[in-house]
Amino acid sequence: MNINAEGIVLRQRKIAGNRRMIVLFTKQYGKLSAGTSINEKGRSKAALALRPFTYAEYDIFKGREAYSINSASVLHSYYSIGEDINRYMTAASFLEYLERVLDEGVAMPALFNLSLDFLKSVSQNKGSSDTLLYAFIVKSLRMLGVMPELGCCVNCSKDLAEIKEPRQFSVSAGGIICEECAQIERQGGHSLIYRPSFSIIDVFRYFESRPLATFEKVDLKEEDAKTVREILANYTERYLDVNVLGITKGSEEYYGD
Repeated sequence: MNINAEGIVLRQRKIAGNRRMIVLFTKQYGKLSAGTSINEKGRSKAALALRPFTYAEYDIFKGREAYSINSASVLHSYYSIGEDINRYMTAASFLEYLERVLDEGVAMPALFNLSLDFLKSVSQNKGSSDTLLYAFIVKSLRMLGVMPELGCCVNCSKDLAEIKEPRQFSVSAGGIICEECAQIERQGGHSLIYRPSFSIIDVFRYFESRPLATFEKVDLKEEDAKTVREILANYTERYLDVNVLGITKGSEEYYGD
């Protein structure tokens, strides 16, 4: 059976018989792996569609146990990503993140559309592209069902108005935590709690509510960016078993007073 799908190449590798295995994130069928005999180094439209940072349409044969790409045509190439090392490294982390959080054969059209927005924004970004990646990850957390609790204490449900600033964020509990619950968590010896000098609630909500294009020209302060990166690294490692940000801590950490 032949199927037609829009997709983004997440990864490729050589296999036997002078073929390649392409891992695609498709809008209609989610993540799938498909073999192909198309020469990736050629100049045809099909060859271009097998390269990273390309949005393409694929004609795929679906067999009983495997997929095979018959042909492909480029819908948009974000080639400018490769012209800047910072953009390239950020986009490479984005592709790794997607490959690891997606389940085979599970369509996630909203996340697919968000991924296209990311590719467009990072290809146009002039400054640091790290903030774009942080915003993408935060937006994806809700789609993946692991968004942290930001509206009240994650343990006792105490209202935000009753929790003193700066509010604490517990990776181990999964969201904002009040001082009383934080003390109890610390006694357990396995806590991972942050007390940022800025409002982590405002930052995460801003990431979630604004379109990705907003962050093409927005950079966090260096120390704030470091804290956000570390929180997201630990959070995604704990709840998605994925860490593409490279910074983790194995014990309780504090920022601010």
